[in-house]
Amino acid sequence: MWEVQDAAEKDKVAAFARQSGLVTVSGRAERDLGQAQGISKAGILEAIVDHISCGYVVYGDQMRNGDLAYIFKCFVGRHRWYIKLKFTDFGQGERMHVFSAHADR
Repeated sequence: MWEVQDAAEKDKVAAFARQSGLVTVSGRAERDLGQAQGISKAGILEAIVDHISCGYVVYGDQMRNGDLAYIFKCFVGRHRWYIKLKFTDFGQGERMHVFSAHADR
């Protein structure tokens, strides 16, 4: 895991987070969101944009399958969350896929 330095990469993540229609959420992340009172997809996307806008650290990680994942340890509401996402191509163009979103452990 490393700190993402490239502003263009961070800007891309923020741009997708501002367009929730271009963001998919895994079933597991949906279940975790459903268990957290008052936390929604919109809430985590807003937290990602705020995190990047404030200049906080964004981490990168090479997944076992070779994909690049972006990791955020950011505040969603009053609680710190762990959010992990990647970019995928679903045939209709590129999408941002949140596959982990839960309270930081």
